[in-house]
Amino acid sequence: MQSGKIKHWNADKGYGFIEVDNQSEDVFFHISTVRLSQPISEGQRVYFNSQRNEKNQLRATEVTSDELSILETSASNSAAISAHHNLDNAQQKNNRYKNTRGSQNKKSGFSTLLSVIALIAVAVYFFGDLKSSLFTDSTPATSISQTASKTSSSGSAAITGDAQIDQTLALIKQGGPFPYPNKDGTTFYNREGKLPAQSQGYYREYTVPTPGVSHRGARRIVTGGHPPTIYYLTVDHYDSFRQLQVN
Repeated sequence: MQSGKIKHWNADKGYGFIEVDNQSEDVFFHISTVRLSQPISEGQRVYFNSQRNEKNQLRATEVTSDELSILETSASNSAAISAHHNLDNAQQKNNRYKNTRGSQNKKSGFSTLLSVIALIAVAVYFFGDLKSSLFTDSTPATSISQTASKTSSSGSAAITGDAQIDQTLALIKQGGPFPYPNKDGTTFYNREGKLPAQSQGYYREYTVPTPGVSHRGARRIVTGGHPPTIYYLTVDHYDSFRQLQVN
């Protein structure tokens, strides 16, 4: 805060100069910065704040006749500036919090999406496997009577004493026709690990019809080698195997 007296006043143009106490440089002021309780006049005692403009000229920012008013105004301005600064800081912190929460929500949403996709993929895999199993088990079989007729006409001797097993062995040796052409002769992957480990494609499986059952049933013959050199029988859908002695 500074003090001085009005040295010059141009009422028509609304500006003047203040002669500053203990300072040789006068200060320019405009009527828009004046807050006086009486009309402006030369020689009038005033209090003011000033700052330099871009041309390095001193200009009064507020002119009043009351020193306390300047102090109160300055304090008020400082408080307002401080409050505005605190508001800006709070807003910036709030924005950072929102950005952080938004980023976390995006990451959480992305992780959830990946989990859903993974669950869908697993469900599709198992559903497809189940559907394939149900479909193949319900595939219509070629007439057993025709198969038996062809087998008996070949004159093959009984191997196990079970008509269906012996018929299946005979069909394997002569290359068909098989009761389930879409499944018989396909690769057996030995996923249960019940048979000796071999390269993929070494084992092949064939359906052994079960009397009184309208689907494939649980009996299979699994052969090893091409042409087959070893034969296995499972009657419980791959839970157990026994080797057959086939010449």
